[in-house]
This record gives sequence, structure tokens and C-alpha cells, in this order.
Amino acid sequence: MSNQPNVQLKLVNGPGAVSTDLETLITANRRIKFSALADEDLTQGTHLSKADVLIANLSGMDEDNVDFINKIRSLAPDMPLIVTTPPLSPQEMRVLFKFNVLDWLPAPVGPDELMDSIFKGVRARKSHSNRVHAVVSTVGGAGATTMAVSMADLAATKLFSKKGSVALFDLDFSTGNCGYVVNMVSNFNLANVVSTPRRVDGEFIRVIQQRHEHGFYLYSFKRPELNTELNGYELVLRMLDAVSAEHEQVFLDIPYYETEWKDDVFAAVNTLTLVTVLNLPAIKHTLELVDRIKQLRGSDFPVQVVFNKWETKLLGQRIGSRRLKELFGDTPLHYIPQANSLIGESIDRGVPPSAVSAHSKYLRSLLHYLKQIELEEVAG
Repeated sequence: MSNQPNVQLKLVNGPGAVSTDLETLITANRRIKFSALADEDLTQGTHLSKADVLIANLSGMDEDNVDFINKIRSLAPDMPLIVTTPPLSPQEMRVLFKFNVLDWLPAPVGPDELMDSIFKGVRARKSHSNRVHAVVSTVGGAGATTMAVSMADLAATKLFSKKGSVALFDLDFSTGNCGYVVNMVSNFNLANVVSTPRRVDGEFIRVIQQRHEHGFYLYSFKRPELNTELNGYELVLRMLDAVSAEHEQVFLDIPYYETEWKDDVFAAVNTLTLVTVLNLPAIKHTLELVDRIKQLRGSDFPVQVVFNKWETKLLGQRIGSRRLKELFGDTPLHYIPQANSLIGESIDRGVPPSAVSAHSKYLRSLLHYLKQIELEEVAG
């Protein structure tokens, strides 16, 4: 720990919580400067944002404690927040993670896990400008996986080769198809860690990551049991936090089917690309998903809809672009051309489409799209 910087920490105690043991552990580390606050100390004049990390010490997850976390988040919506409580039920844990907590430590807290969590918070605070981009399939067969692979590939080779690392995180644990598409199937068994999600940290992420020869990092696992595993929700969110702290640009391949963490991911990412195709059922699913995201993120959040496998026809489409604009209103629409031969050959060879034809119309259109959306944080 000798190379760790000094840490400004605020410890806030919820209703009925006592932090004597925590304060003893924190005081033992000379690099941490902290102050302890109680519920009544939290006012609009409390400068929580001046800290590097916040620790909320709670007596449970009843209504008073939920209100207390709401109060903390209203004062410091983006601060790394560590929460300590007695052991929680799965339902209580779901409620807790909706507050975008960095870590949850069940009492009694050990000194090593507390220090690891605090310094993970420092790293997360420093990496606040890292960006996460969701690529969402609205229906099966829309081509979102190949598009997510290509977006990560183009970002790593064309846009951010000298600006930091790029990662692709495959959230379709039913198939782990990103690994198959680029012939990088992982043998790591996430079942070894699902019972103890707290083990997920930067070191763990570096163990499970794979690096493609084009420069992007891949996280893809075929573990369908995660969709029903009791701790699957917590594991997925902890992995997302750790991966996004590790890389400057992260692309998520999100499947069309429902998962319990889907809304949490939608609520946290920086950009959302909905990949769909030109048929009425797909359009209806896409419109419903746009409404759902607007309710989560507000009407001003820029959801992007991409029509994949778009064919330019002499006599026009069955559903033309003018009609699509009427249906989607102010939601931006983009069109990526059909590329059956290119995509088929790249998948058969287990390489990104750029390895088959680096200057194809498909990739040119996708690169143009990437340059249009906010991949980088807007200054000011």
C-alpha cells in the first residue's frame, strides 16, 4: 500500500447505526483522512463531493435507511459509495444496488476487504470519464453481436488506439457468442466466483480478460446458469463496475431477452444503440424499448436506433424511411447496409469483419455512426 495516495473519506452513519469498529479499521491506515457524520449532519451545505470515497454505515434496509441513501445520493449522485450493513436478503440487495453503489460489505467487515474497497473507490473516482456504450438487440437475429464486435474493433483500431483501452463485454451469458464470433472462447468458469461476488475487483478482471490482436479486450462467457443464479444479479453488476473502471471505452453486447439487471444497465450507460431490422414485429419491439428507456433516463437521453441489414431498393422499401421517422418521432435513426457475404465469411473465419474487408460499405457506415454519437465525454 506504500504507493497509494492520501484518501479523503467521509463515513456517514444511518439511523441507529454505530461505526466504532469501522472507525478503528480506518484509523489504522495513515493514508486515509476521514470524518464521521450522522443522519442529521447531512444538509445541502454538506460538501460530500470533496471526498474521494463515501461509506454509508447502515443498520439494515428498512424504509428509514432507504430514505437515508436517497438523501446521500441527492447530495452526491456520482460519488463512489460503499455501503456496510448486516447480511441482506436478495430482495434487499436488489434495492441497494439500484443506488449505484460501488461496493457492499456485510458486517462484520474485515480490514483487508475494507481497504480493498476504499482504494477501488479511489480508482473509480479517477476513472469517472470512462465511457460505457450499450449495443442492444431488440429482436433475435438483428445482428447486434456482430455490430458490437465491429464497434469495439473500430474504436480500438481507428478512434482510440492512442487514447486508452477499449473492451467488449458480452452480456449474453446464454450463448457467449462474442467469443465464438472472434474465435476467443473463454474456458473460465464463472461458477467459481458466483457464490462470492465480492471477489470481483481489478485484479480479477485482469485474470479473466482476453486481448484480441486488434487491440480490444474481450469478456465473453457461456454460462447460462448466471441468468437464474441467486447471486447472478450482484455478480454481473460488480463485473460491469470493474470492467468499466479498467477501460476507457467499454461496449456491451446486450441480448434481446429479459434479465433482472437490464434496467440497471440501461440506467447507467453513457450511450444506447438499439439494433433492429425492417419488419413490423421488430419495429414494435423497438418502439416499446425506446419508451422504456425514456422512462428510465428521461426524454432528453439520446437513444439511437440502428436499422441493420438495410437494403437500398430501386422501388423503395416496404416501410420507407419517411414512415419510420413518423413512427419514431425525434429518436435518431441510422441505417447500416446489408453485408451478408462479409459477415458470413468473418464469422466462419472467426475474425472481425475488418479482417475480411477493411473498407467495406458496412464498416464505413458503422464508423460514420460511431463518430456521430458521444463516445467521449463532452467537456464542460
